[in-house]
Amino acid sequence: MSDPVVSISPALTLPPTMAGAPYAIEAYNLWVSIPANNDVGAIISGVLPGDTLIVYNASGIASFDSTSMLLVGAALGLANAIAGDVLMFATEGAAAPFVAAWNTAASKVIDAVGNADIKSKRRDAYGRDPGTGEYATHEGGLIVCMPECKGAIYASEDYYLSDNSHSNGRRYPDYSAAAKKNNVLYPCPVAGGLLTATASIAGAINILAFDSTFDDNAGSYNVGLCVVRGQRQSGRSVDELVAALQSAGPTLG
Repeated sequence: MSDPVVSISPALTLPPTMAGAPYAIEAYNLWVSIPANNDVGAIISGVLPGDTLIVYNASGIASFDSTSMLLVGAALGLANAIAGDVLMFATEGAAAPFVAAWNTAASKVIDAVGNADIKSKRRDAYGRDPGTGEYATHEGGLIVCMPECKGAIYASEDYYLSDNSHSNGRRYPDYSAAAKKNNVLYPCPVAGGLLTATASIAGAINILAFDSTFDDNAGSYNVGLCVVRGQRQSGRSVDELVAALQSAGPTLG
């Protein structure tokens, strides 16, 4: 099995333990690059009931109409993890092998985008058009499908956001009944929006662009996220563990 420290691929299973650590791993810092034209996205396996996902950084721009780019897989890697007081990476230098692997994988996504025309139906990772400031209700941005979804969720009438979100952002009250039932997350840093979700069952998390027709999309999103275990022997809070991860290298650029 390849080393999760330096492996970058579209899918990753959260390792339960870390060599030399006094406890099981309690929190993970993951980097993800999501091509807008890929209907698989990234898959995080090994999620347990009570585990919380936190999106702490999201960037990039994509177009969801009348453009194209080469098909390429998502890039997903474990930047660091913490078990008790032990960090997988304590310094930027120690993280060098991971950063090198990440840069190589992320460059493939950038190369696939190439000179694609990203001008119409532009959406940032939160579903917002940076030109108009309006949020799309039917496509664009990221969708995080928690284990309750049993796989990737695609844009359809059952999962569209309400018209209220067009001007106000992707707030939880504007989620559809199906999205709420299946624990879907549309990350959005507005009042009433969500950047976290907690799993109620074991399984996998799927992260992809929110759409139903992918072959006319171009662009990509880069995302930094943490997964914090629901069961933590150290007794540290979610906020404490996220802060510990973010204070250690590497730093998502």
